[in-house]
Amino acid sequence: MEIPQEKQYEHLTGHLRYINEKIYQSFTLFIKLASTIGGGVFFLHWKLPLEDAKRCSLSTATNLLFILVSISMIILILNNLRSWYDYRKVLSKQYPAIPDNKNIFRWLTEAVMCIVIVIACIAFLKLNPL
Repeated sequence: MEIPQEKQYEHLTGHLRYINEKIYQSFTLFIKLASTIGGGVFFLHWKLPLEDAKRCSLSTATNLLFILVSISMIILILNNLRSWYDYRKVLSKQYPAIPDNKNIFRWLTEAVMCIVIVIACIAFLKLNPL
C-alpha cells in the first residue's frame, strides 16, 4: 500500500511542529521548576532561624535538586533538537526542494535556552541563602 506524498509530508511536518513545541515546553517547565525551588528556598530562609542545623543539609539538597533539574532540562532540549534535526533530514531527502538546514543559526534559540539554564543554575548556587 503506497502512502501519498502529501500524507507523508503532512506527517513529517507535523512531527517537526510537535518537537518544536516540546522544546519550548521543556524550557517553560524549567522556568516553573526553578521558580518553585527558588520560592521554597526563600520560604525556608524566612522560616528557619539562622542557627538551625537543618539549613546546611537543606542548602545542599536544594543545590543538588536545582542542578538535577537544570541538567535534565538541557538533556531534554538537546534530545528534542536532535530528533527535530533527524526528521528534517528525512524531510529534505524525500523532498529535495526543502533544504537540509545545516545553518547554525537555526539552533540559536535552543543554544540560548541552554545558556540561560546554565546561568540560572550558577546564579542559584552562588545566591542560595540557606
